[in-house]
Amino acid sequence: MIKKLHFYIIKEFLHSFIFGVVVFSFLLILNFVFELMDLLIEKGVAVWVVVKMFTFYLPNVLTLSIPMAVLFGVLLSYGRLSSDNEVTAMKAAGLDYKTLTMPIIIFVLSISFFLVFFNHFFAPKLNSNLKVYFEQVITKRPLVKFNEKSITKLGDYRIYSNKVDNAKNTLIGVSIYKFENDYAESNKKTVLPQNDKGAWRITASSATVKAYATGAQLTLYKGYWQKVSPSDMKNMTHATFKTYSIFIPLGNTIKSYNIGPSELSSPKLIETIKQYKKQKLEFMPYLLDYWIRWIFAVAPIVFIIIALPIGIRTGKGGKALGFGLSLGIVIIYYTLFVISINLGEKEYVPLGIIIWMPNLVIGAVGLYLFGKMVKK
Repeated sequence: MIKKLHFYIIKEFLHSFIFGVVVFSFLLILNFVFELMDLLIEKGVAVWVVVKMFTFYLPNVLTLSIPMAVLFGVLLSYGRLSSDNEVTAMKAAGLDYKTLTMPIIIFVLSISFFLVFFNHFFAPKLNSNLKVYFEQVITKRPLVKFNEKSITKLGDYRIYSNKVDNAKNTLIGVSIYKFENDYAESNKKTVLPQNDKGAWRITASSATVKAYATGAQLTLYKGYWQKVSPSDMKNMTHATFKTYSIFIPLGNTIKSYNIGPSELSSPKLIETIKQYKKQKLEFMPYLLDYWIRWIFAVAPIVFIIIALPIGIRTGKGGKALGFGLSLGIVIIYYTLFVISINLGEKEYVPLGIIIWMPNLVIGAVGLYLFGKMVKK
């Protein structure tokens, strides 16, 4: 009898949990989906390439959506059991809250255990694959990074194009600016180069682009090359051309020589942190990423602690109320999360301690509500 009841409760939870994973994942991945649609429709990237990039990106979303789906699933499933008076009937049959909640607690513990492995090992591997694969796409189709009527930054170069023809790898109405220093960051109030050491501009009617492993070869047609000295505005070098070739290295922009923290497994992340500390380099982003993996793995346990008493006592409301309560708790959780990160990065409190504040606060509130429910 008890086994059938546990199976019934888990089945009820799974329906809501899977629905929550789909909904929250869709909301979190929506912006990336738009970028993929742009690659597919506007940039002409093959469908299978877009699907593969989506597959590599999905684990980033699941790391966040699974804890939220646990919260939503518990609120909705136990809310329905309570609204249909099934919880009352179970209690009348002599079942206590431990019997009613234990199957979901065990199930969520297994989810949390899975997320420990997922966040620390599997997700970083797929993040690395996504980055490498995107670099390959950029190398084969260099115009993927270009948008019409906007400036694309490639190292010290700024490239503007009126029209982008991805099928022919051609830019129409091209202007290329070369700056020895990043003028945009050093002085945002002017559009002139900040020095006269190698700063120049090329304007051409069109350009064809050919990609190589280390960069892109641009062949420009019908244009002119200009160089001006800020110290003497009347002194300008001007040369016209019918055809002109220039090689722009993509390494500093697309190829990443430093692997980001999200692409390292946790053992390698710890090793990197130790090395950076010895070399007195900035290690906080790596340390932050390491602790985030832990708190999001533990988050399902915290969410179930607060969701069980709220779901059982809420009663009627359906999916709309369950979704609303989930969003409310998630907003509070991530507000505390942002506060804890700011405090940790400013070193007011050690990051390894303060980063647990969202889990501790939500868990403490959940234990208080659970205690009040049991007493009643």
